[in-house]
Amino acid sequence: MAVRARNNHINLFLSDNELRLLDMRCRENHENRSQVLRELIVYGFNYYVDYDNLTGVVKELNSIGRNINQIAVRANAVDSIYKSDIEDLRKEMDEIWRSLRSMLSSQLSKEQ
Repeated sequence: MAVRARNNHINLFLSDNELRLLDMRCRENHENRSQVLRELIVYGFNYYVDYDNLTGVVKELNSIGRNINQIAVRANAVDSIYKSDIEDLRKEMDEIWRSLRSMLSSQLSKEQ
């Protein structure tokens, strides 16, 4: 028999409406009932973050990483860095910040 980290079992009676709300939250968060209830008990809240929005941010970060590597190779080869390279990096960082702000604001509007 497996050793459990949680040894205490409880019974909980819910109305049909309360059960429907719990099941709806479980579907939204992709979690089971126990996970949702534990988060509510421990943290006082439970919410789901849609990480699909981060795909664009990850692509932008990869692009910046490639540019930094190219600049490093060039700097090592000619012992200098061009101002245009720095400006390109600044533009890309601005785009990442715009993407993050947009993602966070859309996530916050879903919660309300």
